[in-house]
Amino acid sequence: MRLTFQATSAMRIRSWLLAAPVAVGLAACNSALDVAPSSSIPTATAITDAAGARAALTGAYAALQAGGLYYGGLVTFPEIASDNGQFAGTLTSYADADHNAMHADNTQVAGIWDDSYAAINRDNELLASVPTATGLSTTERNEIMGEAYALRALEYHNLVKLFGGVPLILQPETSVAEAAKATRASVAQVYTQILSDLAQAEKLITNTDQTRQMSVGAAYAIEARVRLYQGDWAGAEAAAAKVEAMGYSLDPDFSDLFSANGSDTPEDIFRVIFTPAQYNEIGYYYLTKSLGGRYEVAPTASIITAFDSTSGGKIASYHPANQRASASLGKSGSRAYAARYATSIGAEHVHVIRFAEVILIRAEALAHLGRLTEAVDELNLIRVRAGEAPEADTGRTQADVLASIAAERRLELAFEGDRWPDLVRTGQAASVLNIDPKMTLFPIPQREIDTTPGLTQNPGY
Repeated sequence: MRLTFQATSAMRIRSWLLAAPVAVGLAACNSALDVAPSSSIPTATAITDAAGARAALTGAYAALQAGGLYYGGLVTFPEIASDNGQFAGTLTSYADADHNAMHADNTQVAGIWDDSYAAINRDNELLASVPTATGLSTTERNEIMGEAYALRALEYHNLVKLFGGVPLILQPETSVAEAAKATRASVAQVYTQILSDLAQAEKLITNTDQTRQMSVGAAYAIEARVRLYQGDWAGAEAAAAKVEAMGYSLDPDFSDLFSANGSDTPEDIFRVIFTPAQYNEIGYYYLTKSLGGRYEVAPTASIITAFDSTSGGKIASYHPANQRASASLGKSGSRAYAARYATSIGAEHVHVIRFAEVILIRAEALAHLGRLTEAVDELNLIRVRAGEAPEADTGRTQADVLASIAAERRLELAFEGDRWPDLVRTGQAASVLNIDPKMTLFPIPQREIDTTPGLTQNPGY
């Protein structure tokens, strides 16, 4: 029987220690009262040489496979909070998100928080220890450091876009007492740190062609996303332009992007790797029970209509007009399901960021900069690949072009975890979802508030 992810242990900022090298990971304590397991060893012992550094880097990437991250939490949970997904299953945590009535004890929210800080602590261990590890060439040392900086930037951006200002933990946590002193940084401070980490990554990383590790292209792509969320249009456009100049291209067949075995495509920038043994549960949560899933998240009438305006929001009347629409929604009996993750096996390699998003980032930035013709030309790259007719690139207003880009982002990135943060960053979440504006940030997990006196809760929880 497949186990459903529920965050039942507090994998907190405060209780992660680097595990023995054979585990290449971190050992978690369940609460501030737990002691470190006897198999854990001090960081100074674990990462002292090239073998330890390489193993620890493997562990940093493995952290992205955690339940609250790309195993599923960062992908399916934000979709059900948006107008793309609706509750169809049994988990009360998902039901609360669907109603935008979450509580501070929501287990899925806690899972995102816990697993993000667990991953950050792995990066911090690398950044603290690799500079003095023996047996590494300067090039390899810089590469490991650069990739750790890029990973930490990604993880902090995932946190700040969901929770607002969060604690900035930049050194390995070595004691409960130390970690309990954490306080929240401001949103601006978190973004300053993210951009500083990315600047270090871009300076240190040398590989340019990896899609399963951080590369120069991945660092620039994440920077473009970060600057878009900040509203730094010139910065976002410049970073996206660098990625476009690096040789990535859109895959002609949209369905190639979500193959069951994670086949490589020219559009890949950075993905998290899964196998049938180390699987994710995204398809399992999206697919109906007759297809082997648990059907926790179902498509809304709104997203069905967005893909096919003639459907009336009903899957029985859904007639996809292009390959993207066909690959995005399916019908199982009378039920609609999100079809991008086509099996419940979970061996797909999950996109963290892909080239289509970079093109859309550049399009949006160009539109905000008033370069409307260029913005529409970028937009049309996505539309043509999807099988849609290109839009006119003259005689357009800025508002009109931005609306077209927003609509295209929704379709292109549907069911990949981007819709909720897009609605929040553009200030549309409250009106589109008819919710209290205070609900546009996730709650800080209550157990963190209870055990860390300096943490404050987001308004409304």
